[in-house]
Amino acid sequence: MNRPIRVLCLHGWRTSGSILQRQTSALHQAFGSKAELVFVDAPWKASGPAPELVRSFYGENGPFYQWWDAIRCEDGETFRYEGFEHSLDYLVGQIQALGRVDAVLGGILPSQPRDTGPTGVGYNFSRGAIDIPSVHVMGKVDPLTPKSEKLFRSFTNTRRVKFEHDEGHKFPSPLKYKQLYYDIAQEVLSMTGQTWA
Repeated sequence: MNRPIRVLCLHGWRTSGSILQRQTSALHQAFGSKAELVFVDAPWKASGPAPELVRSFYGENGPFYQWWDAIRCEDGETFRYEGFEHSLDYLVGQIQALGRVDAVLGGILPSQPRDTGPTGVGYNFSRGAIDIPSVHVMGKVDPLTPKSEKLFRSFTNTRRVKFEHDEGHKFPSPLKYKQLYYDIAQEVLSMTGQTWA
C-alpha cells in the first residue's frame, strides 16, 4: 500500500471533531504522512453541557455534539439511546462520501442488540466475536475500564491488541507516552497492510 491510510475519527460524548483533532495531535504526529485523519461531528447538537473536563480545557461554548441521547429507562438501571439509529445512518453516509476508510478511531459505543449492522459499510456485524482487527487503548485508572475490557473481549483473540497507560479516561499525555503513540500507529499501520519503513 503506497497511499496514506484514512482513519475516520469519531469524537466522544458531547465534544466535537475539532476537539478530537486537538486530542489526537500526538497520534497524528506518530503517523506522520502515513495516515490521513478525518474528523466528523456527530449529527446531534449536545442536549446538555459537555463533561466538566472537556469544558475546563476547551471552554463552555462549544459547539458540542453527541451521537445519541442516553435516556434512563423506568427500571433505573438501563438506558435507551435516542438518535442512535440516525447516527448509524449518518456514519454510513460519511463513509460512503469518503469512498474509503481503512480504520476508525472512537470510544466505547453503547451495546445495542442487533442482528446485523448498518448496511453499506463493508462489514457484516453479528452476534458473537467481532472478527476485524482492533486496537484498544485503556487507562488503568479509568472508571470505564471494565466496559473497555468487555469491548476488548468482544473481538476475536487473534485480531485484537491492547495498549495501556497509567492515566484515566483521556488520551495519554504526549510527553510521557510518546513511544506509546508510535507503537499504536505502527500497529494500526500493520493491521491495514501499510509498511512502517
